[in-house]
Amino acid sequence: MNNRETGNLAEKKAAEFLQSLGYTILCKNYCIRGGEIDIIFLDKDTVCFCEVKFRKDDRFGTPAEAVTKSKQKRLSAAAVKYLYENDMLEKNCRFDVIEIAGVGIITINHIKNAFEFIEA
Repeated sequence: MNNRETGNLAEKKAAEFLQSLGYTILCKNYCIRGGEIDIIFLDKDTVCFCEVKFRKDDRFGTPAEAVTKSKQKRLSAAAVKYLYENDMLEKNCRFDVIEIAGVGIITINHIKNAFEFIEA
């Protein structure tokens, strides 16, 4: 399985996980030039922008550690565009990370408010 296939599988597992908790998925793989948001979902009245990261082990750090300041800035820009396009600029929003780790036995860790908005 190549990296893209692995990423797609991790994103699918993350979406299933969120749905099992009762969240409403608004969008998957929202793309703008220079950025992509893996999953956008609703937590009551809050729009959540979620980055999904998979690691088979922690040799290179935790999955969440891979969400660098540069990545956070790109996610923030994409979030603003999504909110604007969908007339949601007045909505509460937050940035989450879902860590998926392991091979065989998979663990899922949902980090709410993983980082703050970074202005471009």
